[in-house]
Amino acid sequence: MKPLVLAASLALSLALGTIANAQTVPLGTAPPPNQSATANLIFQAMMAQARAASTNPSAAQAAQIPYQHAVQAYNTGDMENARAQAIQAMIEANRAANAPIPVLKSTIPTTSALQTNPFPLAGGTVGHVDADAFVAQARAAVAACRAAKSPNTNAAAANLAAAEKDDVAGRYLNVTSEAKAAVDLCASVRR
Repeated sequence: MKPLVLAASLALSLALGTIANAQTVPLGTAPPPNQSATANLIFQAMMAQARAASTNPSAAQAAQIPYQHAVQAYNTGDMENARAQAIQAMIEANRAANAPIPVLKSTIPTTSALQTNPFPLAGGTVGHVDADAFVAQARAAVAACRAAKSPNTNAAAANLAAAEKDDVAGRYLNVTSEAKAAVDLCASVRR
């Protein structure tokens, strides 16, 4: 039994000596540069992540996981995986920052001036302007009747007076019918 325990302790001490001679790197730091090509890559990945932390924090955060994997792979002796992870960490650290997409404002007005502000009318409303035009036409017709000494002058003048009275009161439909009647009564004089 003694030889077996002695052999086991000798094997254990040899294994511990081998592990002690291997250079392990703590999990947050890169191995010293110029030690090997893989150590240089991991160091460059660490520097790229540090640069990205000041300019593009999201890229630095994305590079942190492959960098940690590269250090772990380096500590376990998996140099191929350590190189691949270090390269991936550099790629992530050097990604361009996501630029916000600018919102373009339309230069086309959503409403026109005619939709928001109606065309200003001198008389007020369209009905009022029309009624004023009919009254003006009836005044001209009655003036022509008086000049011609027409027998219809008194009836036309009465219709004109009623049209003027309704125009002031705002009864524009009555104004148009009365003014038209005045014009019709004097129409025979014009011919």
